Amino acid sequence: MTNLITSTWNWWLFGALLLLVSVAAVGAALVPGSGPHADDSTRAEPPEGHNDGPSTLPPGAAVFAGRESEIDRIVNAQPPAGRPRALICLVTGPSGSGKTELAVQAAHRLAVRYPSGRLFVGYRSNAESAGQLSVEDSLAALLAAVGAAAGTTHFDRLSMTDQWLNTVNNRPFLIVLDDVQEVGQVEPLLPASSRAMVIVTSRTMLTGLDADVHIAIDTLSEAGARSVVTAILDRGSHTVDGTVIDAVVRLYRLPLTIRHIADRLVAEQTRFALRGGLPIPLSGERAEPLLAAIAALGSEEHLVFRRMALHPGPHVTAEIAAILADVPLQKAEDALTLLHENGLIIKPDPHGYGLHDLVRPLAHREGSRRDGSGTRPRQKLFRWAAEQLVRVNDGIHAPLFLGQPEVRMNEEQAWRWLQRYFEDLRSVARLAIDNAWPESWRLTAGLAYFMRAKKRNIHQAVALNAAALQITPTSDAAGRAHCQAQLASLHRVSGKYESALERATEATEAFLRLGDRHNEAYAAAEVGMNQYHLAMYPSAHRSMLDAVHLHERVGQPRGVANGLGMLGLIKRATGDYRGARGHLTDALSLYRDIENQRNEAWILIELGVVDRLTGDISSAEARFDAALAINDRLQDESGCAWARREIGILKRILGQHDDARTALNEALRKFQTLDSQRNIADAEVELCTLYRELGDGRAAGGHGRNALQLYERMGNRRGGAWTKIELGALDAAEGEYAEAAVKLNDARTTYEQIGDPSGEARANLELGRLELSRGRDADATPYLVKARELYAELGAPQLTEVRILLGGG
Repeated sequence: MTNLITSTWNWWLFGALLLLVSVAAVGAALVPGSGPHADDSTRAEPPEGHNDGPSTLPPGAAVFAGRESEIDRIVNAQPPAGRPRALICLVTGPSGSGKTELAVQAAHRLAVRYPSGRLFVGYRSNAESAGQLSVEDSLAALLAAVGAAAGTTHFDRLSMTDQWLNTVNNRPFLIVLDDVQEVGQVEPLLPASSRAMVIVTSRTMLTGLDADVHIAIDTLSEAGARSVVTAILDRGSHTVDGTVIDAVVRLYRLPLTIRHIADRLVAEQTRFALRGGLPIPLSGERAEPLLAAIAALGSEEHLVFRRMALHPGPHVTAEIAAILADVPLQKAEDALTLLHENGLIIKPDPHGYGLHDLVRPLAHREGSRRDGSGTRPRQKLFRWAAEQLVRVNDGIHAPLFLGQPEVRMNEEQAWRWLQRYFEDLRSVARLAIDNAWPESWRLTAGLAYFMRAKKRNIHQAVALNAAALQITPTSDAAGRAHCQAQLASLHRVSGKYESALERATEATEAFLRLGDRHNEAYAAAEVGMNQYHLAMYPSAHRSMLDAVHLHERVGQPRGVANGLGMLGLIKRATGDYRGARGHLTDALSLYRDIENQRNEAWILIELGVVDRLTGDISSAEARFDAALAINDRLQDESGCAWARREIGILKRILGQHDDARTALNEALRKFQTLDSQRNIADAEVELCTLYRELGDGRAAGGHGRNALQLYERMGNRRGGAWTKIELGALDAAEGEYAEAAVKLNDARTTYEQIGDPSGEARANLELGRLELSRGRDADATPYLVKARELYAELGAPQLTEVRILLGGG
């Protein structure tokens, strides 16, 4: 362009530009997945978006050398052509060979290609059983990491796998599965997408895993070992005699050993026994330098080192080390620092230290030789963990009272601490159960609310609390009551209302006998909520009133607000809209006083529903919009979906069908991602209504049948009756009068039995319409008269329509 504009042909400028373009073209051709015949699905996403998705990759080591060809094979690997599954790379090798570091380093280099997420799962298959992860653990952690937390009804492996695969779909994810022992730990997590990549590390080949790339590593070559030692020395600005490096790389080739020796050289703590100028290994190259370093430890460092092996989780903090070794906190911290400098322990992330799988058996051996079984230190660890869980449960305002902490945490600190050390706490709880510690319930109860609120894995929380209940002595009434109360909550959110009600009732009676009014109030509220879900409205009302009064006596405004909110739902379900509005308004005021915005949004939605049912559409719309704004600000995806569903219903009522369809479908997709079964069913039945009004019987029937199946599975009679009305109305519109009558009469009977006048009125209205459409005016009249009476009592806007159908009567 410059040559043309200036009318002067500059060959130097032309040649330079030609050269640059050629180099760029060659570079593009060499980038994996590029080129004219590359599959679009393998192309890298724009670099500026690569941090959009979550990343749980641990940091890579600052010095990485000696594995250049291996890392190039991973980075340049191509997805299988024409096969709708992830690119699989398997790295195998013995303990200490650097499998994990190779996988993590490669993952960081590949990050830009996988903008949807870079996720790490450490199975810890070679740790003791309490510290190992199950497939369910891994699925729950992955779902939580991508914001699709394990659901509220189905927690079996198959359901969680389906949810994970639906979440990943065809998005570019990179997943590292570390320390895998069998192919069953990999298969449920494999995305069915060529845009994803999975890197697996294992000590052995995994029979049945169809890997696209297999990299077997062992000891380093002499050149590779030299590059590691040299790089570590350079980074530490340290020099040693060249003959020492020569001797080291001739004798030691395992990466863990090489790094250990190099770290000690930097710290100037390595002394070799020389024969002819060469360091001499006494026996076997893997452990000898480590054993020499262990033998050279001072008494306190040795104590901290061997006691670290008693902790089953991934992080040993200074506080944990002090507890296990029974030394002051500062001494524990100094010991950990020295052990790390000596290369005996690792620091996988900034939150604590750990033992490599090759080193842990050495620490166990030292502990067995000097400390015996380690029962007393472990029991101290259990008690310490229980005390920490009292603190964090107080900080996150968990509803079940575990005790008064001496030092308090604020809410943000508590959530962050729990998130960071969850796997450690879960491992300690499992170890306590394995050791039949009679107070294990303090650990499982302390974890339950976090696991439920964050939906890490409710199935796992149930298993932990059930196991703790089994080993809690019958004489420990408080412990057994706590287990039953937690199981009641967990069963309720799983849709197991009858089992939840039984456990909540037992817990309420136990707390009453113990004089524990705070937890009696919590358990009584659980009883009321389960009775509500089982459509036992009079009983639910009594139980919830009891809970409110108990919460008032112990000075728990949040508990009072929760109870008032539930009373509002019960009143609404029984057609007392005025009473519902009063309770909900009181709850809203309390939540605002205590600045609980999440529950403020809940009450705004419930008040909006009452407004809609009583015909105040503009007020309902304003409340739903306000709730959506709060949930959006809090990044509460479930709350946002709930508000959008209600907005979709309003749009349908207003005849804005396109907007209604968009809102309802968006809500349904989010509920499906969250696997929130009750909300999925509610969205499905609303879509059934919408498509029926649009005349799309096929779509309406599909959504209605889906909803009915979900409601029946949960034992939700009210939801099932609601869906039968919609399906009955659809049958009537399609001329299937007999089928319509059966469904509508079933719904009417259910509503009569559970005492829901709003539903009963709707069933009678639809039965009246059915008879009118069949030309049976006389048969229609009793149904319409009953509907008129009920709607008049409710003050509902449908009264006008019924009067018109009755000819103004």
